[in-house]
Amino acid sequence: MNGIKEVLTEICEEIIELNNKPFEDDQVISNHIFDEKGVQIKMGWSLIKKLGLDDQKRKVLNLQFEKKIINKELAKNDYLDIFLFHKGKKIGIELKFKTKGIHITKKPKATQERKEKFKYHFSNQGAETNGHHSFFWDLHRLNKFIGNEEIDLGYQIFITNDSSYWKKKKKGNAKGYIIVNQNGKAEISGTETKNNSHIFEMSHETPFPSDKKMDAPNWLSVDSIKGQKVGRNKLVKNLEKKKKEQKFLYCQNPIDLEHIVDDKIEWLPQKIEHLGKEQDNPARSKTEKSKTFNLVADDDQQAITKFAFVIVELEKKS
Repeated sequence: MNGIKEVLTEICEEIIELNNKPFEDDQVISNHIFDEKGVQIKMGWSLIKKLGLDDQKRKVLNLQFEKKIINKELAKNDYLDIFLFHKGKKIGIELKFKTKGIHITKKPKATQERKEKFKYHFSNQGAETNGHHSFFWDLHRLNKFIGNEEIDLGYQIFITNDSSYWKKKKKGNAKGYIIVNQNGKAEISGTETKNNSHIFEMSHETPFPSDKKMDAPNWLSVDSIKGQKVGRNKLVKNLEKKKKEQKFLYCQNPIDLEHIVDDKIEWLPQKIEHLGKEQDNPARSKTEKSKTFNLVADDDQQAITKFAFVIVELEKKS
């Protein structure tokens, strides 16, 4: 056991413990982290302290943000959120931080009053379908880095207070034009049909595929192909433009999870403090009627859901 996952879990618990606390009136600086860059800095600083990565003797800092890795296969640059060297191991960490803020009403004054009352400024990021895919795509990227020996260990961390990520996904009934792969060529479907977004499941204890592979997404927004409301001809033109500009990526690439160590997704922590008491984390519930714990009292409908996180480990098998 290398202990890195345990350290990362501890840091994540520290981050969400602070993010789950209300902002007191007498505070000068908020205890909350509001964006992904802030999480990245907090994670890096904590790793430096906990793992002793600041080598004063050699005047070397064994941690780097946004490490560039050349992706020869896709002819583009890839980046690792955090890269560190510890006990002879090259370690890569990818972070995702997705937030849900105060409900926005049609009355700007009422919305502003809510923000001032709760002193929370988390963004309503939305786009959960693409967010589910981005979790698995980061695992795919880390898997490639391990396969190419760019790193020895990989960790994907996903922190959110948006309950749509931990609720069980249902197969949708809505139809639209999607990407289909015919004879090795990606095209717009001839008729409107259902997409496969339901396979990108992040609910608690969802097992990773036994063959460690997932189909590519086939919905258009993940590759930003616009024109669904205009019609198929417009979509065909926009797809060809994407291909020509070499910006068409996700819908033509299946996801490889060969080097994942974990056998299932686990939402943490096991317990969350709420109104002075430790209670079961609703993100771990197997039912869809799980209770939502808010940052203020239960009876206040304008409160913000508390945070939870997932951490997945990847390592090349010897």
